Amino acid sequence: MYLFDTESGDQWVCITCARVEAEEIKEKGWEMVMEKDEPMLRCSLCKGPDYEMEG
Repeated sequence: MYLFDTESGDQWVCITCARVEAEEIKEKGWEMVMEKDEPMLRCSLCKGPDYEMEG
């Protein structure tokens, strides 16, 4: 999961959405602040996690 500094505040974006929306993210000028491997975080774009936990 990637944390981006955006015009409307910090937003977590999953790996998939970061790839799919890379051009739009660049155009908007979002700056990646950090990366975190945390299955409980949810993407601000698709509302899903980076991966599903098995169990």
